[in-house]
Amino acid sequence: MFRLLDRLGLYQYFIDHQPFVHTFVSDLRGPAAPIGLLGCRMLDVVPLSVATGNVTVSFTALSYNHRLVVAVASDPKTCPDVDRLCDALQSQLTGC
Repeated sequence: MFRLLDRLGLYQYFIDHQPFVHTFVSDLRGPAAPIGLLGCRMLDVVPLSVATGNVTVSFTALSYNHRLVVAVASDPKTCPDVDRLCDALQSQLTGC
């Protein structure tokens, strides 16, 4: 179906107006031991992702060196209360 939409020039329109997906969640398992680059130990790793089309928000979690980092990307037009969303996520993750 997506290839047909692409051939008809309608793929991007469909992605920008699709009603099925509003949130992306990705979980990446980092390396089990700390890693380095050019002889320097990597202290932190931050996962990056984007919310594409008309997806409101995306969460990307990555574990590295006994820490969990969650990056949140959102569309400010469709998710103006992203600060409240991040506060709620922080509260759930810390158990507060």
